[in-house]
Amino acid sequence: MRITYLMVATYILDCVLIGTKPCKYFQLNSSIFNAEAGIFSKLEIDQLIPEKWRLEQRLLNDAGVPNSFPVFVKPEWGQNSNGIIKVDDNEALDEVRQRLATSSIQYLVQQASPEKQEFEIFSMLHHQNKQQFAEFTITRVENATEAYPINGIYNADTTYREITNQFSADEKQRLWQLIGEIGRFGISRVGLRANSMEDMLAGKFHVIEVNLFVPMPINMLDPHYGFFTLWRFVRRYMMSLARLTKARDKTIKEKPVFTKMWLYNRSSPTLNYFRNRI
Repeated sequence: MRITYLMVATYILDCVLIGTKPCKYFQLNSSIFNAEAGIFSKLEIDQLIPEKWRLEQRLLNDAGVPNSFPVFVKPEWGQNSNGIIKVDDNEALDEVRQRLATSSIQYLVQQASPEKQEFEIFSMLHHQNKQQFAEFTITRVENATEAYPINGIYNADTTYREITNQFSADEKQRLWQLIGEIGRFGISRVGLRANSMEDMLAGKFHVIEVNLFVPMPINMLDPHYGFFTLWRFVRRYMMSLARLTKARDKTIKEKPVFTKMWLYNRSSPTLNYFRNRI
């Protein structure tokens, strides 16, 4: 909690110091934002993922039967695994369909990734070279309680271990190029599953999520890091973010990202979580 506040305060201060508006952060990925729907649509982002890495995904109200189980029922927009339901068979899926039939939120059904390990790739573009990264971290998501967990900050069995230093500079560049096949976003966190780090570097993985709204550098949740280490991360990341905000493409028409996201389903746990931290 205090690190989140520290990140926001440090970012605002850094923006002021270099002469840019903190609110322009919300324009970094605005080209992907669906202003009409008021969300970063998972369906639309899914279409950016190359087919070789894309999991089968359909609307919940589609009566079709998934090719395999389990599947995950997910709101079309959400963060931190809020609202996700794991479904183990078609009978349970029908029950979920009935329960959510009157929801104002559109839900999706996503096939479970068959790989055994989960990773989170956080990246931020360099303000002087938009084809290179300023920040790039690789974190392994660990959960030994079940084969197909719903990992996230609310799952007590989920832990995060940063493994960036286990990759050479060339390997990080290789992974950066692979992730770039999805798109070059200002700031993003890509969740994927692979059977090993070697397979991930070889492009043998499936993407389970692309976060573009407020993608926290998840490596900061590694329990091995003390406060002063986290503070050094905050100083570096937030200055990189402030510089990127100042260097954003000002020719792109701005969209009401913050306003729309704030108003979208105001009663949802995801938005309440976000409000409590901003």
